[in-house]
Order: sequence, then C-alpha cells, then structure tokens
Amino acid sequence: MRALLTRAKSFYQPDREASIFALGSRGYFENPTTDLLAFFLDPEQVHSLGDCFLVALLNCLPNGKNLPPYLRSSPKREVSTHRNNRIDLVLAGDGWDLLLENKIFYGQVNPFDDYETFARQGISDGERALVYVILSPSGKSTRGTWHGLSYAQFIETIRQQLARVMVTNPIDKWHVFARDFLLHLENITMEKSMDANAVNFVIEHLHQINNLTRLKDQVIDALSGKVLEMLDAEVEGYERYTRRHSWKNGPALRYASNNWKTWSDVVLYLSGASSTMKPSIRVYLCEVDEGLQQQGRSLFMGNETRVWTEGKNNSILGFSWELEHFDEQIVLGMMVEKMKLLMIFECQIRSQVGFDTEA
Repeated sequence: MRALLTRAKSFYQPDREASIFALGSRGYFENPTTDLLAFFLDPEQVHSLGDCFLVALLNCLPNGKNLPPYLRSSPKREVSTHRNNRIDLVLAGDGWDLLLENKIFYGQVNPFDDYETFARQGISDGERALVYVILSPSGKSTRGTWHGLSYAQFIETIRQQLARVMVTNPIDKWHVFARDFLLHLENITMEKSMDANAVNFVIEHLHQINNLTRLKDQVIDALSGKVLEMLDAEVEGYERYTRRHSWKNGPALRYASNNWKTWSDVVLYLSGASSTMKPSIRVYLCEVDEGLQQQGRSLFMGNETRVWTEGKNNSILGFSWELEHFDEQIVLGMMVEKMKLLMIFECQIRSQVGFDTEA
C-alpha cells in the first residue's frame, strides 16, 4: 500500500488558482474560448498587447519564425467550407494562411479533407503558404498534414511574449485579462491531459484502493470509539452523541452530549492537507449572543490557534487548537478537556446568561 500511495502521487491534481473565466455554472465551451483566442491573436484589436499571441503561435510551429507576424485582415471564426463544414479559426497572414482547429473535449474526427480542399480553392492564391494546426491538450495530431500543438507549449510561449511587452508597457486591464485567460486554459487543459492516465491507474488498482479506503475507515472508527470511551469515563453527565463529516482535507469527528438543546460540539479534524497529518481540536459554541460569547471566550481562550464567528448573525463562536503531529494520548486528553469545559458552558453558563433561540 505504501508503494501504491507513492505511485498515486504522480496523478494528484494540485490546487490551482481560479480564474474569472471559470466562474458560473456553464463551465467551459470551445466556441467562446476560440472567440477570445481570435481577439488576442489580432494585433489591431484594442487589447494593446500587439502581436504577443500571434508571435507566440508562429514560434510554436515548424519554420513559423520565418512567417511575418502580420495579418492581412482580422481573424475569421467558424469559416464555412463548400460542404458547409466549419473551420474553427482562419488567420490571413502576410504571405501565409493558417487554419486552426481547437480541440479540448472531442476527438479529431473533423473532415480534414474538406478543410484542405477549401483552403486550396477558397483561401490560398497558390503563392501563400498554407499552415494547418490542431491545438489540443496532448499536442498530438492524427493528420499528417496538420501540426499538433499542445496548449502547454502555446501558453508558455505566450507568457514569454507577454513578459517582453510588460518590460516597456505598464500593466493595464488587458494584461490582467490575458493572464487570467491563459490561467483558465491551463487549468482546463491540464485536467484533460491527465485524465486518461489517472483513470487507467485507478481502474488498474481499484481493488487495492478499496482495501486502502476500508483500512482508513477502520482506523477512524477505532479512533472514534476510543474518544467515546474516554468521554464516557471521564466527563460527568455526558450522553453520547456523535456525527461524522467529510471536510475538504479529511474526516471531522463531532461529539456533543445528547442532553443539550443546541448543536454545540467538540470536533476532531484530521487534516491531510500536508504530508504530515496535523490534527486539530475545535469547539463550536452555537446560538450564542454577545453575553454568551464573552463567557465562552473567558472559558476557552488560551493557547488556541484561531478564534472566529460564523453563521447567521454571527451566532456561532469557534475555537481551534492545531497540533504539529498526531499523538493519540494528547488528542484524547484534549478532547476530554474541551468536552468538560463545554459541559460547563452548556449546562451551567448558558442557563445563567440565557439566549433567545426563537429570535
């Protein structure tokens, strides 16, 4: 299982910076993205980035550096052939014409014969060079006459060109938009390029992964059982109540007393966000007004790593104590300590200070 975990590291997807283009529920569409690509490829557009994107595209192609980075006209989108097939993007350059197909989700099943016939008959004058490009996450081309270009190479080359421009020009909104657009493309294409390998790995090792998951669940169950046994034995008046949540980086084991009227609880959060698992113990005081919050702070504050409020009208007060590593005896002792204090808060302090739960 250690060997399996070591191999699995190469398939993990790191957290990536979000972009404005990834917001909303509609997700990714090739057409709007190609529209934006056409906009940035046009040196005459208002983005003030000049030929950054165009030079980057040409530099990625065989002998592309020999093609002048000038356009005779604006890029054309969804160009119809004589057979009513549509070419994603056509660039009319100075002494050259370029046809580009943008492929993120779909296989390369386009009618390339029709595209090439149309290019020879309807675009080229017989003297300008014809260039065919397939832009995709893999950078592979199933068509010999079409050059395969990966998004990774294209994005990196664009960034180099943008850096060149930023040396002499102040950063404006178009630089920000261009950077965010590249970030969005990078996030999308990196996910797609690794999907096949990740799927194959999981399918091949599904049995071992299931065993590993069962082992994890058994360990968590055993740990939770020890916490409950300690609370039963050492916290006077405690009546078992527990819940389990799956938070972003690991399980959260929640413990309360069944004789309380609120959802206040002590939480053991086993965070696997880093290579060393750092557990934290949290206390949530629910349905607390200013008076109860003051009493709660007096009771719980001391060596905590964080204190915060959340919920409607900030009626939940939270405390957190994070440990540098997992030590079972220390964890169990802290869980008992915090539960004893929470019993005092719920059974004594709350009845004295009061809180209008109907408000």
